[in-house]
Amino acid sequence: MLDYMRETLELMRENLTRTILTLIGLVVGVAAIISIQVAAAGMAAAVNGAFRGINVNTFFLFPKTTQGSTQRANLGLSDLTLLEQNVPGVETAIPFGQTRTIVNAGHQHVMLKFGGESYRRFSTAPVVAGHAITRTDVENASPVCVLSSKAYARLFPHALDPTTVLGQSVYVGPKRYVVAGVLGPATLSTASLGFDINNDVVIPYTTFYNDYQRGRPLFGIQVLGSRDATLATLEANAKRVLSDAHGGSIYQTFDFGFFSKQIDGFFGVVGTIVSAVGAISLLVAGIGIMNILFVSVSERTREIGIRRAIGASRATILIQFFVEAFVLAFSGSLVGMLAGLGIGELAQQLFIARISGTIAALPWTQVILLATLFATVVTLVFGTLPALRAASVDPIEALRYE
Repeated sequence: MLDYMRETLELMRENLTRTILTLIGLVVGVAAIISIQVAAAGMAAAVNGAFRGINVNTFFLFPKTTQGSTQRANLGLSDLTLLEQNVPGVETAIPFGQTRTIVNAGHQHVMLKFGGESYRRFSTAPVVAGHAITRTDVENASPVCVLSSKAYARLFPHALDPTTVLGQSVYVGPKRYVVAGVLGPATLSTASLGFDINNDVVIPYTTFYNDYQRGRPLFGIQVLGSRDATLATLEANAKRVLSDAHGGSIYQTFDFGFFSKQIDGFFGVVGTIVSAVGAISLLVAGIGIMNILFVSVSERTREIGIRRAIGASRATILIQFFVEAFVLAFSGSLVGMLAGLGIGELAQQLFIARISGTIAALPWTQVILLATLFATVVTLVFGTLPALRAASVDPIEALRYE
């Protein structure tokens, strides 16, 4: 067997240009499939990991316009108490209100996300100085704020310690808020998902409502459920309670599982398209390998005849060409998989690591096994006909072949 492989490698070296052209399609096809699978798997893991920085039993509830009607059911502050008292498992409900605005602190003028928060926190970022929003802050609509890690760094770039900014003032327009606490970084950043929980300035939701939403219906409600509650049950019960209270009005909910499914669906479509293109490349590459083997049989007809004449069996010739097909397929598969892993890792370094801060380990053992398996399949599918033709060469006719 080693002799067959040595001979095959020598033939590949002698016909290097032809070998490279034959394997290009195989390398491209395998690399495309592997790279998109690595990138998609890493992205899915990063997205799911990013949501761990937020309480998993959080969902958003909005009025839904019914078909044929332009009227939407309104939501008010009374609906917050309604949900907290009548939906088992709901810990707190707050108005969903936030905006991107200029926040001022001394000479610093920074665009940040500004919104309301409850004393039951939706973010899992740790408190590193002061305290988070308290029940008293909410009940009194106190003019206090809590800074996330990036907001603190941007508003107070010269502060040596977060405790030194406690009691200082930040302004949103003419409104003044006293810094009551500073948060550390959340476990994982969500900046690449379009929102960054490390870049917030939060005030009590009652303060936010009084300062910016008074007299207007709520845009939506953000609901926090207990850890042991089932999210689907919470959403169904919340919609039912509000519908009963508002004369059958219809409400819709969104949670982070919804966004995760949307992202998974997107990458699923991309993966399908790239895999289809890769499959076509693999088919073309397989046909190329089969053609090159037919050419090899034709060029070596006289050699095959001599081997048969001195005692080589059909099985020996068959094995020789199967080995040649396998070496070609394995070489292309291995190079393609290594290239695919490299591209996938690059994608993780450039994009995915920004979300999760880490990248997935590359499955080197699986690569070798998959390359071997794939090469075996290609050998059986595209190498059988050329090998059978070589084994069926009549030695007498072959010796006359010029």
